[in-house]
Amino acid sequence: MPRPSQPLRPTTIKDVARELDLSVATVSRALTKPKLLRPETVARVRAAVEKLGYRPNLAAQNLKLGTTGIVYVIVPSLSPFFLEIFRGAERAAQEGGYSVVMGHTDRHPDREGEFFDQVSCGRADGVLLVSTAEAEAIVNHKRRLPPTVVVLEAVEGQIFPTVRVDHKKAAFEATNHLIELGHRRIAHITGPARSPMAIHRREGYLAALAAAGIRSGEGSCVPGEFTVASGEVAMASLLSRPKPPTAVFAANDEMAIGAIRVIKDRGLRVPQDVSVMGFDDQRIATIYDPPLSTVRLPTFDLGYSAMVKLRCILAKESYEMDVVLSTTLIQRATTAAPRIPDA
Repeated sequence: MPRPSQPLRPTTIKDVARELDLSVATVSRALTKPKLLRPETVARVRAAVEKLGYRPNLAAQNLKLGTTGIVYVIVPSLSPFFLEIFRGAERAAQEGGYSVVMGHTDRHPDREGEFFDQVSCGRADGVLLVSTAEAEAIVNHKRRLPPTVVVLEAVEGQIFPTVRVDHKKAAFEATNHLIELGHRRIAHITGPARSPMAIHRREGYLAALAAAGIRSGEGSCVPGEFTVASGEVAMASLLSRPKPPTAVFAANDEMAIGAIRVIKDRGLRVPQDVSVMGFDDQRIATIYDPPLSTVRLPTFDLGYSAMVKLRCILAKESYEMDVVLSTTLIQRATTAAPRIPDA
């Protein structure tokens, strides 16, 4: 009776060394520090690794080095906008031999702090913090902060390595686009009151109105929560005013789409009766009817560049402290000159 076959033993680094008649140390250097060896030796080792199917035990290597090979990407929501930033971070992580894990805070500072605690306890090597829930959550953190790169916006009053955009400048340009079209009654649907990103976009809106001599800025701001539903509620409130706006600048695309829904439901047209400007240029902006005018943020590049910077920090290599990526104003079909010039 034939004996049952035994499970194949995984190929080890010793098998590779035996195949090449090299020391284990030489094979290890060829895989981890190839610049220390001759190119021919490195090529031989890599060919043998491929032939024998050797796969390094990354967990054991990381344990020996005192690392995990894992980075937390902490995001405030699971919207397509933040997922695109995560995708960029994941690409750069893979290129550097890291894995990324997403931590979703739902904009709760306590939850954000829990993820920092996990990294501080050795469950990951570093953090990409994408849009903090509250700056105080970092400032008052009870443990020593792990290596951290802040993505999308700077943290007020703190010095962190950052990859960001200038939200205030971009919001200024978005609002000014509406002003240049001839609008004077321009409303703004804001983001969450404590979100630094939303605060900066609101500041850009107010600065553009002030520069144009329009005094209705503060009174034309209505609160939103970066959701379609909150955009609907805000737009309904604006249309109930004695003099509703002829243009609306929403602090993100989702709220802009919510606003357009209500405008259509009221029998009005976009942009003939009300122009709508978004922010972020999420994928839905191009396929919505009508296609949304908005501000394009380089979401993938933000995540990619931030992960590259964190890799430099972890490797103790030089890096630029603050990197500001460019935004682009995109005019599509939801913005046009007012049908009746604003008084």
